Amino acid sequence: MTRLVPAQVRGQGRSSTGRTRRDFFGLREAGAANASGTLAALAVGLSPMNYLRFDAIYVTASDVAMIMAFVVALATSRISLNFFGPGTSLWLISVLLFCGGLILGSLVNGDPLDLARVFSQYFFSLVLLPVVLAGRSHAQVVALLKVLLASMVFVNLFGIYVVHFIDEPSLRLVSGNGRLLSLVERANECAALSAIAMVLLLGLHLMGRLRARWVVLGLPILFYGVLLTGSNSGLLTSILGIGAIVLFCGTARHIVAALLLVVGAAKVSFEYGAYFLPAVFQERVFGAIVSGSAAEAGTFVGRAHLNEEALQVARDTLIFGLGADQYREASMHQNPVHNAFLLALTEGGILSLMGLVGLLLTGVFLAMQAMRMRHSQKDGILTLVALLIFTLMLNMLPFFYGRFFNVPLVLFMALSASRLSEANASLKAVPSHLESSGIPFGIDA
Repeated sequence: MTRLVPAQVRGQGRSSTGRTRRDFFGLREAGAANASGTLAALAVGLSPMNYLRFDAIYVTASDVAMIMAFVVALATSRISLNFFGPGTSLWLISVLLFCGGLILGSLVNGDPLDLARVFSQYFFSLVLLPVVLAGRSHAQVVALLKVLLASMVFVNLFGIYVVHFIDEPSLRLVSGNGRLLSLVERANECAALSAIAMVLLLGLHLMGRLRARWVVLGLPILFYGVLLTGSNSGLLTSILGIGAIVLFCGTARHIVAALLLVVGAAKVSFEYGAYFLPAVFQERVFGAIVSGSAAEAGTFVGRAHLNEEALQVARDTLIFGLGADQYREASMHQNPVHNAFLLALTEGGILSLMGLVGLLLTGVFLAMQAMRMRHSQKDGILTLVALLIFTLMLNMLPFFYGRFFNVPLVLFMALSASRLSEANASLKAVPSHLESSGIPFGIDA
C-alpha cells in the first residue's frame, strides 16, 4: 500500500520560527539535510562543472566539497564500506584489476610519477566517490540525482546563454569551431551528460518522482544543448537513451507520443532545418545524416584511424602494458586514443581491460537484481539505460576519472543498490515463523 505524505512534509517543512522551508530536491525528507548530506549534494551539483578547477593539478570544486563531505561523514560515523551492497566485492575486485594492470605496466615500461598521478585520480573517483555518495537510502539517492539533474539543466542553460548572447566567448566555454563546451569544457562529454540528464528526467517522471511540468521545462533545454555541441555521439546516445527509457518504463500512450514527436521533429528538420538548426549542428551532424557519409560526421574518420593504431599497439601489451599515461609516447600522433577500452588495454594490459569491464558488469548485476524485486523494476531499467550511455561514452573518452563521469555513474548504480539494501533490511525484520513459511518478501517468487 502506498503511504500518502502530506505536501508540507513531502515538499517543504517548517522552521523553528514557523516559516515554511522549501525542500526542492527532497534532501530534508530523505534525512540528508545534515552537514554530510548537504556537502555531498553540493559535490554532486558541482560535478559537471569541470570549469571550476585548479590549473596546476586536476582538483575541482566538486572534489573539495567531496573531501569535506567525507571528513564530516567519517567524524560522524556515517561512512558505509558496503556502498554497493552485494555488488561491492565485484566493484572493488574490478578496481584492483584495473589499477593493478596500470601499476604492473608502469613498473615494467612506464614512469612512476605518471603512475602516481593517474592512480590517485582513479582511486579518488572509483573508491572515495562511492564511499561518500553510495550506501545511502533510496530516497537520498533520488534526492542527489535530482540535484545532478538540476545542475545539468543549469549547465546547458548557461551554455545557451553564452553561445547566443556573448560576442567573444571564452574558448573554454565554446570551441574555436563554435561547439558548445559550457562548464563541462568538453563538447562530446557535455552532449553525453545531457543525454544522461534527459534519461534521468524522463525516468524520474515515469517513476512518479518528478512532475510533468519539469519534463516540459527541462527536456527542450537539454536537447538544444546537445544540438549546440555538434556531437554525433551525443545525438546518438540521446536518441537511444530516450527511446529505451520510454519503451521499457513508459505506457503505450508514452510510446505513441514519443514516436509521433520523433517523426514530426524529423520531418520538420529535413524540410526546414536549414532555417532553425544551429550552424555547428548542420555542419558536423545534419549534413552527414542527409548525405549518409561518415566522412562528414565530425572527426569520425580520424578517430577510426586512432583506434586502428591502438589495436596494433595492443598486440604487444596484452601482459605488460605501456604504463599509466604512456600511450601518447608510443603513438605517432602523440595523443592518447579516445577510447577508454583500448587505452586500458594498451597501458594496463588485459588486467586493466578486465577491470574496466568488471566495473560496468557491477552496474549490470545491481540493475538486474533490482529488476527482479517488487516495485523497483524501473530503478533497474534506469540504471541499465544509464550504463548503456556510459559504455558509449567510454568509446570516446581516453580517461574516465573525471568527476563529471563518475559521479553520475556511482549515483545510478547506487539507485539500484539502495533498493537491494532496503529489501535485505526488510527481510531481516521478518519474524522467523513467517520467513520459514516460504512467503516471499521483496523478491518475486
